[in-house]
Amino acid sequence: MTKEPQRLPEKIYVRRRVAAAVIILVVVALVIWGLVSWGRSSSESEGTAASSQTTSALPAPVTTPTVPEPGKETTEEETKDQETTEESSTSEESEEETSENPADKKTCELADLKIEASTDKPTYEGGEQPTMYMKVHNPTKADCVIELEDDTLRFEVYDLASNERMWADTDCYPSVVTGEQKFKAGEDRNFEAVWSRMGSAPGQCSGRSAVPEGAYMLYGVLGDNPSDAATFNLKG
Repeated sequence: MTKEPQRLPEKIYVRRRVAAAVIILVVVALVIWGLVSWGRSSSESEGTAASSQTTSALPAPVTTPTVPEPGKETTEEETKDQETTEESSTSEESEEETSENPADKKTCELADLKIEASTDKPTYEGGEQPTMYMKVHNPTKADCVIELEDDTLRFEVYDLASNERMWADTDCYPSVVTGEQKFKAGEDRNFEAVWSRMGSAPGQCSGRSAVPEGAYMLYGVLGDNPSDAATFNLKG
């Protein structure tokens, strides 16, 4: 005699139905979540595409060039040319002023006078006293009137090796010419002095001693206008 299958307890069937229902709910939830995610992804893609299209449609920014004011446009090359022209013009003016021929001047100042110094011999033996000359030439077309109380005319001697001032004829005596003097246009005036070969300094005229043998320089000076140096030798 066959036995009928024994029925499981009712609670087992309830559990199975509950589990099946839960599985169905989970599957439904997953389907809904998938549909929602897909829809959201599509929306974002469309939005990105639309944004890209909108951005592409915007015009590119425009850079405004800097435009100089009317009449002030100057290139770098033009600026250099202008500076070069100004420098050349200034240089030419300076050269014209510097190279002005004194013979064309219709006025005369102390600085216009040309002074030359010389001695009667290039070398002096022991005991010989040098005779010194100064020539003042006025090269302009106007007379020069010089007040020699202010601009002293003098002979000065310097040691050639050390450039030390050794003597001047005005250290102990008045100049060979004083007062207001006129140096006529185009003419020369000549002056002369004799040196005792004794050293001196302004106001120091006592206890003077003879200078040693050697090479010396003579200058003829009028005010602050000196001649070129004339060299000579003294022997002991």
